[in-house]
Parts: sequence; C-alpha cells; structure tokens
Amino acid sequence: MIERQPEKNEKDALEILSKQLSQIGFNVKFSDNVQRLRGPDFIANKRINGIEYKIAIELKSNKQITEAIRNGINTLKEVNKKNHFDKLLLLLLNKNSKNFNNANLIKYQNENPTNLEIINLDDLEKWSQNLSDEISPKEQNEVFFYIRQISKKFIELVGKDIENLKDLEWRDLERMVSELFEGIGFKTTLTPSSKDGGKDIILECLINDIQKTFIIEIKHWRSATKVGQAAVKEFTQVIINEKRDKGLFLSTYGFTNNYYESLSEKQKSIVHFGEKEKIVELCKIYEKINNGIWNPIYTLEDILFENTTGI
Repeated sequence: MIERQPEKNEKDALEILSKQLSQIGFNVKFSDNVQRLRGPDFIANKRINGIEYKIAIELKSNKQITEAIRNGINTLKEVNKKNHFDKLLLLLLNKNSKNFNNANLIKYQNENPTNLEIINLDDLEKWSQNLSDEISPKEQNEVFFYIRQISKKFIELVGKDIENLKDLEWRDLERMVSELFEGIGFKTTLTPSSKDGGKDIILECLINDIQKTFIIEIKHWRSATKVGQAAVKEFTQVIINEKRDKGLFLSTYGFTNNYYESLSEKQKSIVHFGEKEKIVELCKIYEKINNGIWNPIYTLEDILFENTTGI
C-alpha cells in the first residue's frame, strides 16, 4: 500500500497537536492512509483504565470556510463508520475561521454526532484541557469529592424550600441535578461546561433488561427568561441525531406559551418538559432514598418523566 506523506501544514499541525495532547497523555501520529481510503489526517490515542481512547483528527484549510467544514465532517463521519472513535475533531486552519460566527459552528455540531467537535487551531489548548477534565478519573479527585458533598447539601436545601433554587448558579444546578439522578439510580454523565452538544446530562439505565439512554437540558437564567421554540427545537433535534430514547428539558423559569407548537407529533413523543417543581420532586425522592424510606413502585423511566409535560 502506498503511504501518503504529510504536507507542510500537516507537519506544523502535528507538532502543535503532539505538544498539546502529549501533556494529557495522548500519543499523536500521522495517518498514512492513501486518500482514496478516506482516513483521518491524525489519530491520537491513550489507554484509560486498560481501554484505548481514540481520537480521529481532520485538518481543513479551504479558502471557503463552509466548504472546509462540510468536507471535514463528511470525512470524519465516514471514518467513524469504519472504525469507531471516541472523539472526532475537525481542526480548522483557515485564516478567516476565527471570524466565523460561533452560532454557525454550533449549528453544524448540533446536526452531527455528539462526539464530533469543530474548533480553530487557537482553541486547541483549551479544548485539550476540557478533554482532560472530561476523561480524568474523577472518583480519585479530592476536589470532585467535595463538589459532590456540596451538591448533596444543595439537594437537601432545595427539597426543603423551592426558593433556594434561585440562589444557585447555573453550573451548581447542573451538578446538583447530575447528583440527583446518580443517587436515584441512573448512570450519569455531566457534560463539560462548554460545547456540551446541546445537552447537559446523559443518563443510562437498564429497564426490563433493555439498555436505555436519556438526555437532560437545564436552563437556569438569572434574567428569569422563559425557554422558547428555538431552544426546544434544537434540543429535540439532538435527541434524534444522537438516537436517544427520550429527553427531558428542565427550565426553572418555565416556557413560553408557544414553546411546543413547532414540534411534530413524532418529536413530541420523545421530549418532555419540567419546571422547578419537577426538580424539587426529584430532590425529595433522592432524600427518601438516602434515608432508606423510599419504596419504589415505578421504573427509573417513570420517575424521570412523571409530572412532566409530554405525550
């Protein structure tokens, strides 16, 4: 097989990638696949708890930024079909990519698999640090231990008085809700605070021996703004794109009158909505479980969607 040699921009990028990713334990190598095999430009890998974690990295530097993004996404999606990667990273080298509207980047990401991310070369250092936080063994992290303890205290306070919700910062609320679901019985993943792909928490559980996965989005705006159609539509699309079973949208300040109108009947069947009362309900269930006085007669899915709006 003919090996493809790296071009100058790829060599320069390899040097930068190796510097950044090696700091968090990854080995980066140039992919020598010939062009017709549609391999990624680079592959980064690291063993975590005995399991290989792999990242496919594609570079694009077309003059037309939208063309660069489309081509890069198509390559990475093809690559992922042939050999599953934990992350797909599209690295834009375009000089004008810095000025590309962030909303457009988010739109591209929301329309594609959740493990696909699009960044500029200047954002690589921050991205690699976020990745390190995401995959680090948090159970051994003393700071994480104390964050969980604080979240447990927040659950107790909110369960006693709904007004305590308004004093929580948005990230504290996300951590608290993640702890809620963990304590109730779900396998819970709290997504990074930036570029979460349109969801804040991923839930997994077994129901009647069937693996189910749900996603949670939380809006907690100090401005007391209600969630409208655009945010609801975006979240519903994430559920569909990621092939989740259902999703729950929680808004502490509620929803606008027409938030539900833009959804089709199929979309309405996979998304539910809850307000601050639902969060308080979950806090009380969590406390009962912790105190050993909870006698569940419902499945985890029932608990998740009980007293929410949806079909």
